[in-house]
Amino acid sequence: MDTPDLSAWPITPRAVRPAPDGRNNATYFVDSAEDRYVLRVYRNTADPSRVRDEHELLGRLAVAELPFATPLPVRTTGGDTLAVLETPRGPCLAALFFRIPGEPADLSVASARLGGWALARVDTALGRLDLPVRSPAALRDVHSLVPDPDAALAELGLGPGADVAAAVLGRVEDAHDALSRSLPSQIVHGDFAFPNLLVDQGRVSGLVDFEFAGPDFRAADLAAALYVITVRAHERERWRTLEAFAAGYRRSTPLDPLEVAALPELMLRRAAIGLVHWLGRWRAGIADRSEPVARVERTTRFAAWIDENAARVALTVAGESLPRR
Repeated sequence: MDTPDLSAWPITPRAVRPAPDGRNNATYFVDSAEDRYVLRVYRNTADPSRVRDEHELLGRLAVAELPFATPLPVRTTGGDTLAVLETPRGPCLAALFFRIPGEPADLSVASARLGGWALARVDTALGRLDLPVRSPAALRDVHSLVPDPDAALAELGLGPGADVAAAVLGRVEDAHDALSRSLPSQIVHGDFAFPNLLVDQGRVSGLVDFEFAGPDFRAADLAAALYVITVRAHERERWRTLEAFAAGYRRSTPLDPLEVAALPELMLRRAAIGLVHWLGRWRAGIADRSEPVARVERTTRFAAWIDENAARVALTVAGESLPRR
C-alpha cells in the first residue's frame, strides 16, 4: 500500500511515510495540519474484537498516571477507534494513534536501564487494572493457525535438525502446568523490544506497541526483554546490558523469588512463542519460509545458551553474582 487512505479520520494529511521499524504490521508516520500521528495497518489479525480489546486497554492506561505516554487511538469521523482500509492484500483493520515525541531506543546499557524501569512501571499499572485474567497461553494457543506446533514444525522440512527444536517445544509444553500453578498472572505488555521504547533527551517519553498485551505470567514481560537482549546484544555487552535492564526493573518493582528462579524457563518459553508465531505467519502466507527457519535456529541456539547460563541469569536479575571459586 503506497499511500494509505486516511479519509476515515478527521485530519488533513500533509505527509505520509513508512516507519523504519515494525515487521508484524504496516506502520506509517503521518504529518497533518492538526497534529502528528502513527497509522497502523494490522496484518497479524483481522479480528475486530482483538483490536478493540487493545484499544480499551490503552484507554485505561491513559488515566493510570504513568510518568511517560502510552499510545492513544484517534477516533474516526464515525466515532470509532478502528477503520477498515483497502490494501493490495485486501481489506485490513487500521488505527491511527497520536504520535508520542521521542526516538526508538537503541540496544545499549543506558537504554536497558531506562527500559527496565519503564517496563516495570507499565507492568505495575497493568497489574492494577480490574480486568479478567485467564490462564497464560500454552504454545497451542499462540496462533490460531498453529494448534499443533509439532506438526507445523514438521512442515518446514528441516530433516533431523527439527528434532532439537521439537524437543525445546516439548520442554516448554511440559513446564507450562507447573509454572501456571506456582507463578502469579496478570495483564502484561507482551512484546517488549527496544524500538518500542521511546526516548527524548535521555528520558523515557513513551512505551508503544500493545498489540499482544493480554493475560500472562507476571514475569513474562521481564523474561521477554531479557530474551531479546540475550539474542540481539553484542556478546561483549550482553551481561552488562542484562544487568542494567534487571536493575532498572528492580528499581520499580520487587520480584518474587519464585519468579526469579523461573526466569530461565520463561525466557525459553518466549523463544518458543516467537517460533510458533512465525510458523503461524508462514502458514498464513505473510512470511517466507526463511522466517520460521531462522527462528528454529535461534531457538535451538538459545536453548543451549540458557542451559549453560541459567544460574547466572537468575542471580543477575536478583542483583547478585556467582560465588567465586
